[in-house]
Amino acid sequence: MERRVNPRIAVGYKAEIIYNGKSSECVIENLSSTGANIIAVISELRVDFKAQDMLELIFKPHAEEPFTLQCKVAWISKTKPHNLTNRFGLELVNPSWEQCPYFV
Repeated sequence: MERRVNPRIAVGYKAEIIYNGKSSECVIENLSSTGANIIAVISELRVDFKAQDMLELIFKPHAEEPFTLQCKVAWISKTKPHNLTNRFGLELVNPSWEQCPYFV
């Protein structure tokens, strides 16, 4: 049974992370009202961030203009058994879930 406080929406959106002027592709596995769970292939991850760092997450929720979220890195982990992908959690900072027309 799901024990999370904020329910998640599985989305699978292709996205882009911008950190310190560098960009990397990723996939938004799921979203909640407070954050996002991201998957990125380590060999293609050209950014090196750590927990609490701020970054931009850019994606197209529909066939519309790209949407940008300001996020804080909440956690990072390598996916076992081969450590070929990183999973990380992002806290939505700006705009908040309530301010985002794509989620309300």
